[in-house]
Amino acid sequence: MTSSATAIAISVLVAVTPARAQSAGSKADELYNEGRALVAANKLVEACTAFEQSQKLEPAITTLIALATCRERRDQLATAWELFLDAERRTRSVGDDKTSQLHQIALDRAAQLEPRVPKLTISIPAESRIDGLQILRDQEILPAEKWNRALPIDGGTYKITARAPGVSDWSMPLTLANASDSRTIVIPNLRSIRQTLAEPSRELNPPDPSQELERRSVLLPIAVGAAGVALLSGALGLSRWGDATYNDAKGEMTDQARRDALHESANRKRYAAEGLAVAGAGCAGAAVWLYLRQRGTRAETASTRAGHLMLTPTVAGIGVVGRF
Repeated sequence: MTSSATAIAISVLVAVTPARAQSAGSKADELYNEGRALVAANKLVEACTAFEQSQKLEPAITTLIALATCRERRDQLATAWELFLDAERRTRSVGDDKTSQLHQIALDRAAQLEPRVPKLTISIPAESRIDGLQILRDQEILPAEKWNRALPIDGGTYKITARAPGVSDWSMPLTLANASDSRTIVIPNLRSIRQTLAEPSRELNPPDPSQELERRSVLLPIAVGAAGVALLSGALGLSRWGDATYNDAKGEMTDQARRDALHESANRKRYAAEGLAVAGAGCAGAAVWLYLRQRGTRAETASTRAGHLMLTPTVAGIGVVGRF
């Protein structure tokens, strides 16, 4: 709170003391005096509660202004502003000096607070106004006359909910700053939201585990077969390379050492080609076996589904239920 506001609050508390002393001893006065002591101790939560209870027991302009000042110091600017306006209205037609002074204080404080009060507009377009529509701010139902209006509200976090019979609720969290904040929330058409949610969406449906398993089982023989083809191709290449090296060895007539080395190289290439050929043939055979096994599994599954077979426990053990 600014220094000028603090000075006003102190002057209010000092100026009103004689007026409250006339009914000293009452519970309302005790709570009022307790509230003043708590303000001095900077225990604002307890002070506001004491002022509020005192006002309920015995309404007084002094208590109302003290409560408004306490709410302002707690950054509840919308509540404080409305309390100052209430004090201003109650003292508007009273002509004595003391009440006139309180009226002016309440009027000035409300005018100073108004630009800083947070405001929230809940906008409801014509297409969103369906039968039975209710708008809630937290748990409070806002009447229709408060729709599409910038309403003063204390800063904080709220949950805005729209609901109507036969449609899904819509809600949205909202946080406003304690001062000089203004927000607008547009309520959507709840029927459109329900229609969108009801439409089937491929992305919302989880993948079928059986389809994923079938896809993987089809890819496996393909991958094994591809590996077999690669190995056989490598074997053929090495075999040809070995033959070429052997021919070079036969053509070497002058250098016996080089001739022997070429013979050894040709033999190594042929042995490697034979190994690759055996591995490639094994992969090819495995790919064929996996493919045939998968076809048999799919045929068996399809036959089972076609018959709608279902195992059910019976008194005698397990029974097969289905129709063909």
